[in-house]
Amino acid sequence: MEEILAVTRHVNELLRESKEYKRFVFARNALRANADLYQQLRELKNRYKDVQAYWEGNPYDEIYRLCEEHDRLLHNSVVNEYLRAESAMSRLIRRMMDEVTAGINIDFE
Repeated sequence: MEEILAVTRHVNELLRESKEYKRFVFARNALRANADLYQQLRELKNRYKDVQAYWEGNPYDEIYRLCEEHDRLLHNSVVNEYLRAESAMSRLIRRMMDEVTAGINIDFE
């Protein structure tokens, strides 16, 4: 078990050294430097999560409406760069987790 944890710590270091993570941190800091933009995006993300979690049926129309309503925010260069960096980082972590868990089945049958 200690060997697995040591490898995990090393993977964590590699992630923090990756261009994706560095880009994400830079973009996050730029966003946080503008408190108004940061707050607007937080509110939009919270509303988006609520739609995803609680909307009856297909939430497409409501998500589309949210995006239209916040079009100016989403096209702001600081916000847009943050969202792109966040997405790239999420994709990297998802791919990493897929590799780590490939072939592992813990379902009770």
